[in-house]
Amino acid sequence: MSILEGVESVLAMFEQGRHEVTFNDVIDELGLARSSASRLLAQMVRYRLLELQPSTRRYRPGTLLIRAAQAATQAHPFDEQCRAILAALSDSTGFTAYLSMLDGTDTVVLQRLNGSNPVQVLSPPGARRPAFTTAMGRVLLSRLPEAEFRARYGTSGARELPEAPAGCPTTVAELAERVASASRERSAIAVNEGMPGIGAVATTLADPLSGDVRGLCLSFTAMQVSQAQAQALRETLVQAVAPVGQRIGDPLWLHPGDTTGQ
Repeated sequence: MSILEGVESVLAMFEQGRHEVTFNDVIDELGLARSSASRLLAQMVRYRLLELQPSTRRYRPGTLLIRAAQAATQAHPFDEQCRAILAALSDSTGFTAYLSMLDGTDTVVLQRLNGSNPVQVLSPPGARRPAFTTAMGRVLLSRLPEAEFRARYGTSGARELPEAPAGCPTTVAELAERVASASRERSAIAVNEGMPGIGAVATTLADPLSGDVRGLCLSFTAMQVSQAQAQALRETLVQAVAPVGQRIGDPLWLHPGDTTGQ
């Protein structure tokens, strides 16, 4: 197997819906010797095709791949429509806006638009967060069919979520309730959840042609926005996204009562 064939084979493992692979996965599924797998993975980490998580010894897509994917999405007409919505909202509110996607059980930032407010909530493109800890994550999870949600989180509602921050769901059942609420309301709010002192409102758009789903979010510090203002900000976000969803034929916005989430 050539080095390029090896790289292609490792990256193809992520096409199966995974967001992490292990050293043993590569050995078992690609039939490589331990020494060959070690050299291949080390080279892919060196050239930023993979990122090794020190705590788990698992491999994720590296920054070079994420940057390349970001460049591709920036040229995607659907993402440009999402960006236009966020740019207008960031300009009008002064808050930081994010365009994100779901990868396994994580959200991944694709684009960030800085607002004019002197206090900004900043996460770089490529940043990941566990989906259950954020408004963005829960609206993206609400787009999954129930079977897919359970494939990612398990079938036991009593299963505890790992290291759940204060204010976040602690079990799969609690998460399913929050996701169901996000599905009904087509949006979500999170204040002082996951990140103390930070708040966000989020919703989603789906491209019926490609099947791509994007999360759109406005983020702010909890001191800047009251609960009533956060509710109003959520409504502003929904009102900005709804006509675009209707125009492109996103079923969530055409038929708001017909959702596929929890």
